[in-house]
Amino acid sequence: MVNKVVIVGGTHGNEYTGVYLLEKYHEYPHLLKPKTFELEYLLANPEAFKHNRRYLDRDLNRSFKQSDLKDPLLSGYENARAKEINDQLGPKGDARVDMIIDLHTSTAPMGVNLVLTQTDTFHLMLVDYVQQRMNDVTVTLEKQQDHHFLMTVADRHVLVEVGPVPQGQLKHEVFEKTEQAVQLIAEFIEHYNQHRLPQPSESIDIYEYFGVMYLPTDPLGNICGMVHKNIQDRDFQLLKSGEPIFHLFNGEDEFFEGEDCTISFINEAAYYDEKKAFSMSKKQTYHIG
Repeated sequence: MVNKVVIVGGTHGNEYTGVYLLEKYHEYPHLLKPKTFELEYLLANPEAFKHNRRYLDRDLNRSFKQSDLKDPLLSGYENARAKEINDQLGPKGDARVDMIIDLHTSTAPMGVNLVLTQTDTFHLMLVDYVQQRMNDVTVTLEKQQDHHFLMTVADRHVLVEVGPVPQGQLKHEVFEKTEQAVQLIAEFIEHYNQHRLPQPSESIDIYEYFGVMYLPTDPLGNICGMVHKNIQDRDFQLLKSGEPIFHLFNGEDEFFEGEDCTISFINEAAYYDEKKAFSMSKKQTYHIG
């Protein structure tokens, strides 16, 4: 039974969709009124939102490892905020709430991306339920031993990431898709609690992340090229060995030398602080049930 659910927005302060969807639900509570579970809302990073920044001192969505939450020496706004959220919703590992739905956006044209950290039957059935009822839904998996995502404070969780939308902006289509995904997740939880879930698919394809490609840099660490037009906007498509991936300022191209893989978050604006060019994943098929 899922009794308490929290919808989180503004984990990154310049991703406005989640923030304003929470405001919409506050103003029009009848739009999301579950019968079998309690619903709460949380604006995760209000200071970053106020300053229209992804974060102030540290990425809040990388601040929820148990080791970090228990470290009294960590300073800065996001480290303090992570501990506050853990106290409010957790503690992680024995949380007060049963499930967290964390709302995000991307500057990359990835459509609707449902992010999991685990592949038990509940979570597989959840993402399958949404994928059966929405177009352009991709499921990704990011496993870690001691996970840093905010949503992992609760045992059950899903991250909804929709793009493309620029940072610090609302976009009707992205807002609409996010709202539809949230409605379907809430609907799934209602059916789950009432033991009335429809028959799921036999299996589901999930893209499991295994690495990151970084932008080209010179010996001083300065960016010396850009994502090649050959791969721009090819989120969740196959990248083959030998394809050009970077165009250098000196006019030369760099080519992909690894095994064929799926790429996403291509030229994501939020990742320029770490000089990340794109994420790499492999498609895996999971049996449901």
